[in-house]
Amino acid sequence: MSESQFKDWIKLSAVIADVQDTTNIECPNCHQFDVDYQYVGDIQSRTGFLDIWCNACLHGIHLSRTKAPEKASIIPFDAVEEYTKKVPKFTPIEPV
Repeated sequence: MSESQFKDWIKLSAVIADVQDTTNIECPNCHQFDVDYQYVGDIQSRTGFLDIWCNACLHGIHLSRTKAPEKASIIPFDAVEEYTKKVPKFTPIEPV
């Protein structure tokens, strides 16, 4: 397994903002096509954070202060149970 870089994961955030289907997105870490994401935030303003992870290797990133696109699914800040069901505990890739 290669060690992915934070910048490789950041690039995925731009791709995810444009598409809803992640089946063609390759994980920068293990190169599997099993990437998923979830926006969490204020439903009215659609601002909050974004988690992107790979279900195969369980690596990913957490991006704060982001805005969810109109078509993207967003979980409210207070929906902790919904968040924990959707987002697995992944190993965060940190900037170096």
